[in-house]
Order: sequence, then C-alpha cells, then structure tokens
Amino acid sequence: MGARPTPHREALEHALRTLADEVSGLGLHATITGPLTLSVRGDAPAPDLGDGVAHLFEPAAPLSQSVTIESRGGRLWWCWVWTDAERGGHDSEPILPVEEVDEVARRIRTVVALPSAT
Repeated sequence: MGARPTPHREALEHALRTLADEVSGLGLHATITGPLTLSVRGDAPAPDLGDGVAHLFEPAAPLSQSVTIESRGGRLWWCWVWTDAERGGHDSEPILPVEEVDEVARRIRTVVALPSAT
C-alpha cells in the first residue's frame, strides 16, 4: 500500500498544475521538476539570417526559469529560483502569493519569452 496524499500536498500539486496550464496557455513549455518546483521555458530563438552575422553563431538555447512554492510569513508564495554560484546552491525570491496564478504566469512569460521578430 502506498502513502495517501495529504490535502495540503494535493493543494500544492494542484497549484503547480494550475500554473503549468496557465503558462502553457501563454505558449510556454512547463515541466513539474520537483514536489514544489516548476520549470518553464520559451522557444529557442529563430536564427536571423537577414544580416549575415547571426547565422555564424550557434543557435541560442531557449530561455528557462524555475519557480517554486514557499511558505513566507504564514502564506504560500510563488518564488523565483536562482542559482547562487557563490554559495554553490540555490536562492529564491518571492514573486506573488500562490493564488495570483495569472499574474505570476505573465511575469514568467516576460522572463522566458523572446520578443517576436515580426
């Protein structure tokens, strides 16, 4: 017999799925990468063959950003996850409370989506 999920865990998983659906609806790619973590990436930039220079370089990788759910001040918050090379680990910074999925998705989009060339 497996362990039954707790209502708290189910609520957190629901929040992750909701944000994943929201960013997917904005044209981004979302992957749940941990129990409280979501990784979001945009599309790889298309090569600009118009100026004769950009195609000389390797194509850039898609931009990506991880977000997580953390408890701060007794509330659940979406937080950016940053790699902290100086400390050899990760750090986080609050974005908005977990209920503000639409605005969090829009903010993630500004980080990982490249502007359209058209």
